[in-house]
Amino acid sequence: MCLNFLCLRMNAFTLKNLFATYSGNNYSLKNISLEIHANSFTSVIGQNGSGKTTLLKILAGIQKYSGSAQFQNYEINSISRKNFSRSVSFMLSAKNFNPAYPFTVQEIISMGRLPYRNLFSGLNSQDKKIIFDSAEITHVTHLLNRNITSLSDGEKQLVLFACILAQNTDIILLDEPTASLDPDKSAKIFHILRKLKNNGKTIIAAIHDINSSFAYSDFYVALKNGMLISHGQIHNINSEVLRDIYDSNFIPYVNYFNQERDDLMWCAVP
Repeated sequence: MCLNFLCLRMNAFTLKNLFATYSGNNYSLKNISLEIHANSFTSVIGQNGSGKTTLLKILAGIQKYSGSAQFQNYEINSISRKNFSRSVSFMLSAKNFNPAYPFTVQEIISMGRLPYRNLFSGLNSQDKKIIFDSAEITHVTHLLNRNITSLSDGEKQLVLFACILAQNTDIILLDEPTASLDPDKSAKIFHILRKLKNNGKTIIAAIHDINSSFAYSDFYVALKNGMLISHGQIHNINSEVLRDIYDSNFIPYVNYFNQERDDLMWCAVP
């Protein structure tokens, strides 16, 4: 099995007739068929409870499903976890991260190196450099010796992002990567993700802020009540599509702030 990202052609994932349940016969995802492009930034958008996190968990290999969810022509649930975690990483939102043990920040970031280590091997010099560099990029070096449970949700979010950077996979899945962050730190995270994409990574992120999706994404996947209602290039979204997704009216305005893109931005109105 080739799990080197260079083996990928056009798609990072291929989903066909995908279903997921959360209680009995209650479906959190219903009959999803979709191809997610490689070497791109895809935003997963939709209202709360639309199935965004469930979709990401399936792509990350930690959620049961029926139908087909393939990574490089192999069903995700048939791939060894260690091999898969060298190619695909998943960042939970800090609000859903509640470790049972009071790890230090450095220990949390170090977990990103687990796929590359033997069971009883310690960190080598390369691991240590990657861990420190990841902490430095996310501005959490001053927190390395702190207990993770003592941090604010915003600080935890940055630590979890540092862990993902340390894992250094070709495909990065993120669930609300800027939740609980101040605007400046949110912008920093998105700039880093965009840079990673420009360097050949594949980014797939559930994002609540529609304008961040417009500013940084190439493609979008829109879910509603567990169903795929729209997907495609991000600049093809218009007010009608947004109304279908969010049951709200949107008006456009010009984006003067991101010089890399000339897309419209959107504001919801009553």
